[in-house]
Amino acid sequence: MNTPTRRAYGELDRDEVVAALQNLARRVGVQKVTMRGLAAELGAAAPSVYYHVPGKQAALDLLAESVLAGITEPTAGPWDRRLVEMYCESREVLLDVPGIAGILQTNGDGECARRLDRLSRELIAHSGLGEAKVNAAHAVLYTYLLGSVSLEEARPLSVPAPTKRQAATRYRAGLAVIIAGIKASVEER
Repeated sequence: MNTPTRRAYGELDRDEVVAALQNLARRVGVQKVTMRGLAAELGAAAPSVYYHVPGKQAALDLLAESVLAGITEPTAGPWDRRLVEMYCESREVLLDVPGIAGILQTNGDGECARRLDRLSRELIAHSGLGEAKVNAAHAVLYTYLLGSVSLEEARPLSVPAPTKRQAATRYRAGLAVIIAGIKASVEER
């Protein structure tokens, strides 16, 4: 078996590090990402990686931001349809990187996370809710997203898994219940 050629110090750029970090996390899961594993993924020595990412926590923060950057902003349609589209896409993006929902539960405060947070609140505000209820609705939606992804990933092997389509349909049905609650809250005003 041939050993890959090691890359020289300074040959890496940040985009390569992010891509390798995403590939590694998709393959082994976020909990098993290590700096040594990232260096191996890049075919580089650990010091080259540490130049771009000072440690595991920084790597996980960078991973979280890069994953969230893959969520696009829905541009057309009424607020509720755009909100459902955004949260459905978010679910798919998060499920692609096993364990990332757990990271976002504790440290999802980067630029991309703030962008999506603002967008969610803006869309909910279009419903006519006041600020306090917008914040509450956003918290419910975000908790539902992360909880659903975490539960889906943690399903014991002894429990039959739904098909990808069934799981997506169930998730969308839950979103419909939350949206109905938002609309009912607006009508109560």
